[in-house]
Amino acid sequence: MDNQNYQGKEIIQNEIYHNGMYPPYSQPPVYYGETEEQKQKRAEVFKMMALPTVIYAFLYTFCLYKNSNSIMTPVFVLATLWYCKTVLAKEQQKLKPFSIFCIAGMLLLAVSAACTGSAPLIFMNLAGIFLLLVCTLLFQCCSTENWTIAKGFSATVTAICGAIGCIGEPFSDFSCFQKKRVRKKDPRAGYIFLGVLFAIPVLLIIVALLYCADAVFADMLRSMFDFDIEVSGVVPAGMMFCYALFASYCGIRYLEKGTISSESKDYRKFEPVVANTILVLVSAVYLAFSAIQILYLFWGNMQLPDGYTYAEYAREGFFQLLFVCMINVGLVLFFMGCFRENRLKKILLTVISLCTYIMLASSALRMCMYIENYNLTFLRVLVLWLLGLTGILLAGILLQIYKDRFPLFRYTIVAVTVFVLGFTFSHPDYWIAKYNTARQDYSYIGHLSADAAPALDGCTAEEMKPYINRVNDHAGEMTFRTFNFSYAVAEKVMDKP
Repeated sequence: MDNQNYQGKEIIQNEIYHNGMYPPYSQPPVYYGETEEQKQKRAEVFKMMALPTVIYAFLYTFCLYKNSNSIMTPVFVLATLWYCKTVLAKEQQKLKPFSIFCIAGMLLLAVSAACTGSAPLIFMNLAGIFLLLVCTLLFQCCSTENWTIAKGFSATVTAICGAIGCIGEPFSDFSCFQKKRVRKKDPRAGYIFLGVLFAIPVLLIIVALLYCADAVFADMLRSMFDFDIEVSGVVPAGMMFCYALFASYCGIRYLEKGTISSESKDYRKFEPVVANTILVLVSAVYLAFSAIQILYLFWGNMQLPDGYTYAEYAREGFFQLLFVCMINVGLVLFFMGCFRENRLKKILLTVISLCTYIMLASSALRMCMYIENYNLTFLRVLVLWLLGLTGILLAGILLQIYKDRFPLFRYTIVAVTVFVLGFTFSHPDYWIAKYNTARQDYSYIGHLSADAAPALDGCTAEEMKPYINRVNDHAGEMTFRTFNFSYAVAEKVMDKP
């Protein structure tokens, strides 16, 4: 009986809603799912983004497939900038001042990648390009003026993870686009698609015939497009194309939703007495350790304890000190961001920061002692670079301790970008080779990249032969697409009589 009454009421309500009449005590019907306006917007987004995304995915694959450090890397960055400008909303296309810095950094990192043969430097360049691209999109799509460093890092992680969460957006947008296209009954899009579909096999046949008909034309195509690709390379190239297709589309779709809030919340709510208690104890230990470093290591003529070698002393102390420095940076940021302002807290954070500088200096001195006795390697140079970068970042943290509105997030981006550019353009392998060969040490030559070749000009040591063969083999395989300036210079140096 109750079920019949419920069904009767539902029929009456449906009739009322159908006639556009709502009783005073009722509400309009609630629709679940997306409205027609939202579906219409999805269709328009897909229509606007589909073709540029496919073109960009093709350029991405063509530039970077098994080719991460060539003249195609700047082309890839330019293609990325073109794609972002094409698909972003009009109000987001006007470049903001800090976005210009990030774009300049991306282009310089791309040039650096085309001028080096060192795998670690290539990784740093590509990682830097990716992170600067995410930062550029955040600056364009969000209001970042008041962002703290915690907000900046969380927004960067959210943007990357949010793009992964939008993996279904291309399919939903395409479905809405298909329904809209069918509803409008516009045959032109279908005709264009059929034309392209039939043109592809015709073009392949024509190009194949011309490829066999003229040796110069064939050589040009081989040098430009590297036709001699094994069948096993088709699958990874296809996977790279799909990655570029979905990553670019989903990344833009997530950012344009406006999910990332421009507001930077203030989390400084905890009682500063708790922080001060912890910081007093930590500061006391650090002051005692710093005093020992100053009196014994810096002013004690660097005399080692009995039974210690330079290698044992440098290795035993360096990694622990480096780890403590990382902890200190994290501690200072944590107490700055989570506890209410307090004068004593600022003083204690300053003491810890200054003690951290002493630890950084101690670590650098220990590493220099080690290098003096055992020469250079890439890891040892990287360590010194990392210590310098930590010191610069710590300077920004010290500024924010006393100037609350100091833009630490942007300062961090600038500092890291400048340091990475300086490190990659300096070609550490060159200086390693120059330093070690001056000391008649050729044991590390085999680990160096083509960047070291100018420093080895005229060197005739037996240990040089594997290095020369490896560099010349790689340089001889270069094509128009894979041309690298470092290998080109190395080939000229190695071919000298």
